[in-house]
Amino acid sequence: MKSNIFGLMAILLSATALPAAADTLADMKPMKLRVASLYGPDNWFTAPMEAYTSRIEERTDGKVSFEYFYAGSLVPAKEMTSALGAGLFDFGFVLPSYEPAKFSVDEWQGSLAIPTNQNPILEYATTALSHFEWTTGLDAHTDQFTRAGIQPVMPSFSISGAYGLLCKDNNETMADLAGKRGRVAGSTWTGEAQNLGLTPVSLPITEVYQAFQSGVIDCWMGHIADAGANGVFDHGKYFNLGVGLTAYSQALYGFNKDTWEAFPDEVKEIIWDETAAYAAELLQAALAQQYSTAVTSSKDGVTYTVPDAEVMQKVQNYHDTVRSEAAQKAPANVENAAEQVARLAETRQKWQARLETELGFGGEYDSWGSFIAQDGKLPDFAPLKEIILNEIILPYAETQK
Repeated sequence: MKSNIFGLMAILLSATALPAAADTLADMKPMKLRVASLYGPDNWFTAPMEAYTSRIEERTDGKVSFEYFYAGSLVPAKEMTSALGAGLFDFGFVLPSYEPAKFSVDEWQGSLAIPTNQNPILEYATTALSHFEWTTGLDAHTDQFTRAGIQPVMPSFSISGAYGLLCKDNNETMADLAGKRGRVAGSTWTGEAQNLGLTPVSLPITEVYQAFQSGVIDCWMGHIADAGANGVFDHGKYFNLGVGLTAYSQALYGFNKDTWEAFPDEVKEIIWDETAAYAAELLQAALAQQYSTAVTSSKDGVTYTVPDAEVMQKVQNYHDTVRSEAAQKAPANVENAAEQVARLAETRQKWQARLETELGFGGEYDSWGSFIAQDGKLPDFAPLKEIILNEIILPYAETQK
Protein backbone atom coordinates (compact mmCIF):
# COMPACT_ATOMS: atom_id res chain seq x y z
CA MET A 1 0.00 0.00 0.00
CA LYS A 2 2.80 2.40 0.89
CA SER A 3 4.47 2.04 -2.51
CA ASN A 4 1.14 2.76 -4.24
CA ILE A 5 0.74 5.91 -2.16
CA PHE A 6 4.32 6.94 -3.01
CA GLY A 7 3.64 6.38 -6.69
CA LEU A 8 0.39 8.35 -6.71
CA MET A 9 1.92 11.25 -4.78
CA ALA A 10 4.94 11.28 -7.07
CA ILE A 11 2.70 11.55 -10.14
CA LEU A 12 0.71 14.40 -8.61
CA LEU A 13 3.78 16.24 -7.39
CA SER A 14 5.62 15.81 -10.69
CA ALA A 15 2.64 17.07 -12.63
CA THR A 16 2.45 20.24 -10.59
CA ALA A 17 6.04 20.96 -9.62
CA LEU A 18 8.29 20.14 -12.58
CA PRO A 19 8.29 22.38 -15.65
CA ALA A 20 9.36 21.08 -19.03
CA ALA A 21 13.12 20.72 -19.37
CA ALA A 22 14.86 23.75 -20.85
CA ASP A 23 18.09 23.83 -22.83
CA THR A 24 19.63 26.78 -20.96
CA LEU A 25 19.42 28.46 -17.58
CA ALA A 26 18.10 31.61 -19.24
CA ASP A 27 15.21 29.68 -20.77
CA MET A 28 14.24 27.54 -17.79
CA LYS A 29 11.19 28.27 -15.69
CA PRO A 30 11.65 28.65 -11.92
CA MET A 31 11.70 25.41 -9.93
CA LYS A 32 11.01 25.33 -6.19
CA LEU A 33 12.45 22.12 -4.80
CA ARG A 34 11.44 20.36 -1.59
CA VAL A 35 14.23 19.39 0.81
CA ALA A 36 13.62 16.80 3.52
CA SER A 37 16.17 17.52 6.24
CA LEU A 38 16.81 14.82 8.82
CA TYR A 39 17.61 17.40 11.50
CA GLY A 40 16.30 20.78 12.64
CA PRO A 41 17.29 24.21 11.33
CA ASP A 42 19.73 24.89 14.19
CA ASN A 43 21.59 21.59 13.92
CA TRP A 44 25.27 21.70 12.92
CA PHE A 45 24.54 19.14 10.20
CA THR A 46 21.86 21.30 8.57
CA ALA A 47 23.97 24.46 8.19
CA PRO A 48 26.28 23.16 5.40
CA MET A 49 23.25 21.85 3.49
CA GLU A 50 21.51 25.22 3.70
CA ALA A 51 24.71 26.99 2.58
CA TYR A 52 24.92 24.58 -0.38
CA THR A 53 21.36 25.17 -1.54
CA SER A 54 21.71 28.93 -1.00
CA ARG A 55 24.71 29.01 -3.33
CA ILE A 56 22.79 27.06 -5.96
CA GLU A 57 19.91 29.55 -5.67
CA GLU A 58 22.32 32.47 -6.07
CA ARG A 59 24.20 31.00 -9.01
CA THR A 60 20.97 30.14 -10.85
CA ASP A 61 19.59 33.66 -10.26
CA GLY A 62 16.78 32.16 -8.22
CA LYS A 63 15.61 29.87 -11.02
CA VAL A 64 16.26 26.97 -8.63
CA SER A 65 15.07 27.57 -5.08
CA PHE A 66 14.55 25.28 -2.10
CA GLU A 67 11.87 24.81 0.55
CA TYR A 68 12.99 22.98 3.70
CA PHE A 69 11.00 20.46 5.74
CA TYR A 70 12.91 19.81 8.95
CA ALA A 71 13.34 16.93 11.39
CA GLY A 72 11.24 14.32 9.63
CA SER A 73 8.23 16.60 9.23
CA LEU A 74 7.76 15.59 5.59
CA VAL A 75 8.95 11.95 5.59
CA PRO A 76 10.17 9.70 8.45
CA ALA A 77 13.89 8.86 8.32
CA LYS A 78 13.26 5.19 7.56
CA GLU A 79 11.21 6.07 4.47
CA MET A 80 13.32 8.89 3.06
CA THR A 81 15.23 6.91 0.43
CA SER A 82 12.15 5.48 -1.26
CA ALA A 83 10.33 8.80 -0.83
CA LEU A 84 13.11 10.65 -2.66
CA GLY A 85 12.88 8.18 -5.52
CA ALA A 86 9.09 8.49 -5.60
CA GLY A 87 9.25 12.29 -5.83
CA LEU A 88 7.83 13.20 -2.41
CA PHE A 89 10.77 15.57 -2.16
CA ASP A 90 13.48 16.68 -4.57
CA PHE A 91 16.79 16.80 -2.70
CA GLY A 92 18.17 15.47 0.54
CA PHE A 93 20.40 13.29 2.65
CA VAL A 94 18.98 9.79 2.91
CA LEU A 95 19.86 6.53 4.69
CA PRO A 96 19.53 3.51 2.37
CA SER A 97 20.55 1.19 5.22
CA TYR A 98 16.92 1.24 6.36
CA GLU A 99 16.10 -0.68 3.16
CA PRO A 100 18.94 -3.21 2.88
CA ALA A 101 17.10 -5.62 0.57
CA LYS A 102 16.28 -2.88 -1.93
CA PHE A 103 19.75 -1.35 -1.84
CA SER A 104 21.88 -4.44 -1.36
CA VAL A 105 24.98 -2.95 -2.98
CA ASP A 106 24.90 -0.07 -0.54
CA GLU A 107 24.54 -2.49 2.36
CA TRP A 108 27.55 -4.41 1.05
CA GLN A 109 29.79 -1.40 0.46
CA GLY A 110 28.98 0.01 3.88
CA SER A 111 30.26 -3.15 5.57
CA LEU A 112 33.73 -2.30 4.21
CA ALA A 113 34.11 1.10 5.90
CA ILE A 114 36.71 -0.50 8.14
CA PRO A 115 39.09 1.80 10.06
CA THR A 116 42.84 1.29 9.84
CA ASN A 117 44.20 4.17 11.93
CA GLN A 118 43.69 5.16 15.57
CA ASN A 119 44.23 8.86 14.87
CA PRO A 120 40.56 9.98 14.93
CA ILE A 121 41.07 12.98 12.63
CA LEU A 122 43.05 11.08 9.98
CA GLU A 123 40.76 8.05 10.16
CA TYR A 124 37.62 10.16 9.86
CA ALA A 125 38.73 11.95 6.67
CA THR A 126 40.27 8.82 5.14
CA THR A 127 37.03 6.83 5.39
CA ALA A 128 34.88 9.71 4.13
CA LEU A 129 36.96 10.49 1.05
CA SER A 130 38.00 6.97 0.11
CA HIS A 131 34.44 5.64 0.19
CA PHE A 132 33.19 8.72 -1.64
CA GLU A 133 35.65 8.15 -4.47
CA TRP A 134 35.26 4.36 -4.42
CA THR A 135 31.48 4.39 -4.74
CA THR A 136 31.56 6.91 -7.60
CA GLY A 137 33.33 4.14 -9.55
CA LEU A 138 31.10 1.34 -8.27
CA ASP A 139 28.62 1.26 -11.14
CA ALA A 140 26.28 -1.27 -9.55
CA HIS A 141 25.92 1.05 -6.57
CA THR A 142 24.81 4.08 -8.57
CA ASP A 143 22.65 1.90 -10.82
CA GLN A 144 20.55 0.69 -7.89
CA PHE A 145 19.71 4.27 -7.02
CA THR A 146 19.04 5.54 -10.52
CA ARG A 147 16.69 2.62 -11.12
CA ALA A 148 14.93 3.62 -7.91
CA GLY A 149 14.46 7.20 -9.17
CA ILE A 150 17.43 8.84 -7.41
CA GLN A 151 20.35 10.73 -8.93
CA PRO A 152 23.24 10.61 -6.43
CA VAL A 153 25.61 13.55 -6.26
CA MET A 154 27.47 11.99 -3.32
CA PRO A 155 26.65 8.27 -3.51
CA SER A 156 28.26 7.44 -0.16
CA PHE A 157 29.64 10.00 2.24
CA SER A 158 30.55 9.08 5.80
CA ILE A 159 30.89 11.78 8.42
CA SER A 160 30.81 9.50 11.45
CA GLY A 161 34.42 8.45 11.78
CA ALA A 162 35.17 5.10 13.37
CA TYR A 163 32.54 3.68 15.68
CA GLY A 164 33.54 3.01 19.26
CA LEU A 165 32.19 1.62 22.51
CA LEU A 166 30.83 3.93 25.18
CA CYS A 167 30.33 1.97 28.41
CA LYS A 168 29.39 2.57 32.01
CA ASP A 169 32.59 0.86 33.14
CA ASN A 170 36.10 0.49 31.81
CA ASN A 171 36.32 -1.16 28.38
CA GLU A 172 40.00 -1.57 27.50
CA THR A 173 40.24 -5.37 27.76
CA MET A 174 38.29 -8.45 26.73
CA ALA A 175 37.71 -9.15 30.41
CA ASP A 176 36.17 -5.67 30.78
CA LEU A 177 33.73 -6.41 27.94
CA ALA A 178 32.77 -9.95 28.91
CA GLY A 179 29.06 -10.32 29.63
CA LYS A 180 28.14 -6.76 28.73
CA ARG A 181 25.12 -5.84 26.63
CA GLY A 182 25.83 -3.38 23.84
CA ARG A 183 23.44 -1.40 21.66
CA VAL A 184 23.93 -1.97 17.91
CA ALA A 185 22.34 -0.38 14.85
CA GLY A 186 22.38 -3.15 12.24
CA SER A 187 23.94 -6.39 11.06
CA THR A 188 27.40 -4.89 10.49
CA TRP A 189 27.69 -3.86 14.13
CA THR A 190 25.99 -6.97 15.44
CA GLY A 191 28.96 -8.87 14.05
CA GLU A 192 31.38 -6.41 15.66
CA ALA A 193 29.67 -6.80 19.05
CA GLN A 194 29.62 -10.60 18.94
CA ASN A 195 33.29 -10.67 17.99
CA LEU A 196 34.10 -8.76 21.20
CA GLY A 197 31.98 -11.01 23.39
CA LEU A 198 29.18 -8.50 23.80
CA THR A 199 25.50 -9.37 23.67
CA PRO A 200 24.08 -7.18 20.88
CA VAL A 201 20.88 -5.27 21.61
CA SER A 202 19.20 -3.67 18.60
CA LEU A 203 17.69 -0.31 19.53
CA PRO A 204 16.78 2.89 17.65
CA ILE A 205 18.81 5.88 18.76
CA THR A 206 15.72 7.42 20.36
CA GLU A 207 15.59 4.59 22.92
CA VAL A 208 19.26 4.49 23.87
CA TYR A 209 19.17 7.06 26.67
CA GLN A 210 16.41 5.27 28.54
CA ALA A 211 18.03 1.88 27.92
CA PHE A 212 21.28 3.10 29.46
CA GLN A 213 19.44 4.65 32.38
CA SER A 214 17.37 1.54 33.11
CA GLY A 215 20.22 -0.95 32.72
CA VAL A 216 18.95 -2.58 29.54
CA ILE A 217 22.37 -1.90 28.00
CA ASP A 218 25.84 -1.50 29.47
CA CYS A 219 27.48 -0.10 26.35
CA TRP A 220 26.50 1.87 23.27
CA MET A 221 28.16 1.39 19.88
CA GLY A 222 28.34 4.51 17.74
CA HIS A 223 30.28 7.66 16.93
CA ILE A 224 31.18 10.60 19.07
CA ALA A 225 28.86 13.25 17.60
CA ASP A 226 25.80 11.04 18.09
CA ALA A 227 26.88 10.26 21.63
CA GLY A 228 26.95 13.96 22.46
CA ALA A 229 23.76 14.84 20.59
CA ASN A 230 21.74 12.12 22.32
CA GLY A 231 22.97 12.72 25.86
CA VAL A 232 24.37 9.26 26.44
CA PHE A 233 27.48 10.67 28.14
CA ASP A 234 25.16 11.09 31.13
CA HIS A 235 25.43 7.32 31.64
CA GLY A 236 28.53 6.12 29.77
CA LYS A 237 31.83 7.53 31.00
CA TYR A 238 34.35 5.30 29.20
CA PHE A 239 34.57 5.83 25.43
CA ASN A 240 36.81 3.44 23.55
CA LEU A 241 37.06 4.91 20.03
CA GLY A 242 40.52 3.50 19.46
CA VAL A 243 38.97 0.05 19.05
CA GLY A 244 38.14 1.19 15.49
CA LEU A 245 34.80 -0.41 14.71
CA THR A 246 33.26 -0.10 11.24
CA ALA A 247 32.20 3.44 10.40
CA TYR A 248 28.74 4.35 9.10
CA SER A 249 29.17 4.88 5.38
CA GLN A 250 25.61 4.37 4.16
CA ALA A 251 24.57 7.97 3.61
CA LEU A 252 23.62 9.32 0.19
CA TYR A 253 23.09 12.89 -0.98
CA GLY A 254 21.06 13.23 -4.12
CA PHE A 255 18.15 14.52 -6.19
CA ASN A 256 14.98 12.91 -7.39
CA LYS A 257 15.91 11.70 -10.89
CA ASP A 258 12.94 13.35 -12.65
CA THR A 259 13.88 16.63 -10.99
CA TRP A 260 17.50 16.18 -12.05
CA GLU A 261 16.60 15.48 -15.65
CA ALA A 262 14.52 18.66 -15.78
CA PHE A 263 17.67 20.75 -15.14
CA PRO A 264 19.53 22.18 -18.14
CA ASP A 265 23.19 21.15 -18.33
CA GLU A 266 24.25 24.57 -17.05
CA VAL A 267 22.40 24.00 -13.78
CA LYS A 268 23.81 20.50 -13.41
CA GLU A 269 27.32 21.93 -13.79
CA ILE A 270 26.61 24.46 -11.04
CA ILE A 271 25.33 21.70 -8.76
CA TRP A 272 28.37 19.49 -9.36
CA ASP A 273 30.70 22.40 -8.62
CA GLU A 274 28.88 23.32 -5.42
CA THR A 275 28.75 19.68 -4.32
CA ALA A 276 32.52 19.71 -3.94
CA ALA A 277 32.32 22.74 -1.64
CA TYR A 278 29.46 21.12 0.25
CA ALA A 279 31.49 17.95 0.84
CA ALA A 280 34.46 19.91 2.20
CA GLU A 281 32.26 22.08 4.43
CA LEU A 282 30.31 19.09 5.73
CA LEU A 283 33.54 17.31 6.62
CA GLN A 284 34.79 20.39 8.43
CA ALA A 285 31.54 20.91 10.32
CA ALA A 286 31.42 17.26 11.39
CA LEU A 287 35.02 17.25 12.59
CA ALA A 288 34.51 20.51 14.48
CA GLN A 289 31.44 18.98 16.13
CA GLN A 290 33.39 15.87 17.10
CA TYR A 291 36.19 17.98 18.57
CA SER A 292 33.74 20.15 20.51
CA THR A 293 32.00 17.05 21.85
CA ALA A 294 35.34 15.53 22.89
CA VAL A 295 36.36 18.68 24.78
CA THR A 296 33.01 19.05 26.53
CA SER A 297 32.69 15.38 27.45
CA SER A 298 36.25 15.27 28.79
CA LYS A 299 35.46 18.17 31.09
CA ASP A 300 32.34 16.29 32.20
CA GLY A 301 34.33 13.24 33.29
CA VAL A 302 34.40 11.04 30.18
CA THR A 303 37.62 9.05 29.76
CA TYR A 304 38.77 8.25 26.23
CA THR A 305 40.14 4.76 26.68
CA VAL A 306 42.55 2.84 24.44
CA PRO A 307 42.11 -0.89 23.75
CA ASP A 308 44.81 -3.29 24.86
CA ALA A 309 46.72 -5.51 22.44
CA GLU A 310 44.34 -8.45 22.82
CA VAL A 311 41.29 -6.38 21.92
CA MET A 312 43.04 -4.78 18.97
CA GLN A 313 44.13 -8.17 17.65
CA LYS A 314 40.60 -9.51 18.02
CA VAL A 315 39.17 -6.59 16.04
CA GLN A 316 41.85 -6.74 13.37
CA ASN A 317 41.37 -10.47 12.85
CA TYR A 318 37.64 -9.97 12.47
CA HIS A 319 38.11 -7.15 9.96
CA ASP A 320 40.58 -9.26 7.98
CA THR A 321 37.90 -11.93 7.73
CA VAL A 322 35.29 -9.41 6.57
CA ARG A 323 37.63 -8.18 3.83
CA SER A 324 38.62 -11.69 2.72
CA GLU A 325 34.98 -12.77 2.44
CA ALA A 326 33.71 -9.53 0.89
CA ALA A 327 34.04 -10.58 -2.75
CA GLN A 328 32.12 -13.81 -2.15
CA LYS A 329 29.37 -11.95 -0.29
CA ALA A 330 28.96 -9.23 -2.92
CA PRO A 331 25.55 -8.92 -4.60
CA ALA A 332 25.38 -10.62 -7.98
CA ASN A 333 25.20 -7.32 -9.88
CA VAL A 334 28.61 -6.18 -8.59
CA GLU A 335 30.96 -7.05 -11.43
CA ASN A 336 34.52 -8.09 -10.61
CA ALA A 337 33.85 -7.89 -6.88
CA ALA A 338 37.38 -8.94 -5.90
CA GLU A 339 38.81 -6.15 -8.04
CA GLN A 340 36.40 -3.68 -6.43
CA VAL A 341 37.50 -4.71 -2.94
CA ALA A 342 41.13 -4.30 -3.98
CA ARG A 343 40.34 -0.90 -5.49
CA LEU A 344 38.89 0.26 -2.18
CA ALA A 345 42.08 -0.74 -0.36
CA GLU A 346 44.19 1.16 -2.89
CA THR A 347 41.92 4.21 -2.71
CA ARG A 348 42.06 4.18 1.06
CA GLN A 349 45.86 3.96 1.09
CA LYS A 350 46.06 6.85 -1.36
CA TRP A 351 43.85 9.14 0.70
CA GLN A 352 45.46 8.26 4.02
CA ALA A 353 48.93 9.04 2.68
CA ARG A 354 47.82 12.27 1.08
CA LEU A 355 45.86 13.49 4.09
CA GLU A 356 48.74 12.69 6.41
CA THR A 357 51.65 14.05 4.39
CA GLU A 358 50.14 16.90 2.36
CA LEU A 359 47.01 18.15 4.10
CA GLY A 360 47.82 18.28 7.81
CA PHE A 361 45.67 15.40 9.07
CA GLY A 362 48.54 13.47 10.65
CA GLY A 363 49.89 13.33 14.19
CA GLU A 364 50.59 10.74 16.88
CA TYR A 365 47.12 10.57 18.40
CA ASP A 366 45.45 7.33 19.47
CA SER A 367 42.23 8.93 20.72
CA TRP A 368 40.45 12.25 21.08
CA GLY A 369 41.81 12.24 24.61
CA SER A 370 45.42 12.34 23.43
CA PHE A 371 44.56 14.94 20.77
CA ILE A 372 43.16 17.23 23.46
CA ALA A 373 46.00 16.50 25.90
CA GLN A 374 48.58 17.37 23.23
CA ASP A 375 46.70 20.54 22.26
CA GLY A 376 46.17 19.24 18.73
CA LYS A 377 44.95 21.61 16.01
CA LEU A 378 42.25 20.82 13.49
CA PRO A 379 43.44 20.85 9.87
CA ASP A 380 42.61 23.39 7.19
CA PHE A 381 39.82 22.10 4.96
CA ALA A 382 40.06 24.87 2.35
CA PRO A 383 42.34 22.93 -0.07
CA LEU A 384 39.94 19.99 -0.14
CA LYS A 385 37.29 21.73 -2.22
CA GLU A 386 39.34 21.77 -5.42
CA ILE A 387 40.79 18.32 -4.74
CA ILE A 388 37.33 16.80 -4.28
CA LEU A 389 36.04 18.62 -7.37
CA ASN A 390 38.83 17.55 -9.69
CA GLU A 391 39.54 14.06 -8.39
CA ILE A 392 36.09 12.80 -7.39
CA ILE A 393 33.19 15.00 -8.53
CA LEU A 394 34.11 15.83 -12.12
CA PRO A 395 35.09 12.27 -13.10
CA TYR A 396 31.83 11.03 -11.59
CA ALA A 397 29.80 13.75 -13.35
CA GLU A 398 31.18 12.58 -16.69
CA THR A 399 29.76 9.10 -16.08
CA GLN A 400 26.32 10.52 -15.26
CA LYS A 401 25.69 12.28 -18.57
